[in-house]
Amino acid sequence: MTTAMTDPNNPNALDYAQDDKEPLEVMEAPPKDFDMFSSVPVSTKVVKHRKLVLQNKDWNSSVHMWIVDVKRKLVLMQKRSPHKDTFPNRWDISSAGHIPAGAKPIDTAQSELAEELGISVDSPDELKFQFICPAEQANDGGWNCYEHVYFLKRDSTVLKCALGTAEVTDVAWVSIDDLKKALNTLDEAYVPRVHNYIPVFFACLDKMVQ
Repeated sequence: MTTAMTDPNNPNALDYAQDDKEPLEVMEAPPKDFDMFSSVPVSTKVVKHRKLVLQNKDWNSSVHMWIVDVKRKLVLMQKRSPHKDTFPNRWDISSAGHIPAGAKPIDTAQSELAEELGISVDSPDELKFQFICPAEQANDGGWNCYEHVYFLKRDSTVLKCALGTAEVTDVAWVSIDDLKKALNTLDEAYVPRVHNYIPVFFACLDKMVQ
């Protein structure tokens, strides 16, 4: 890993690791024929507090924003706060978060980047949508979640992150090869990804950096 540049000032940062009362929309469980490139989650029209969704292992939706230095084939990783309710103190996606009830994925993506890393996106078009992965991890320390995956290009030599330290304690750049090894070997320093996420993610990533 390579240390990323940071700035101590983030006016968008939250002062808590998560909001237990955040309203999340409960989704139907994914059908067997769910297609990550064309299918979308179906709402049950039920809204519950975040804490209950996690406790009940309900399906909900989240966004994943992977920041990529295409030229150097690096991916920015964040280290989760020890106060997070799932996978504390592990290296994770550049930025991520659950989609509040009534919110759009792209809007949540932009707000999470600002809150966690102090990164502003001038246009939503900068966030390149890739796929939606139904990830069943509630029995493995995580969530049952439809993960909306985006890529964001940035230059690792100039990017500065202003950490929302209640949620994120560190950031670092890792090579694509090292990230692939860590996820495929279930390196316990990293948040695990479900088996169907990994090959699709790296296929999209390899296409982007070619």
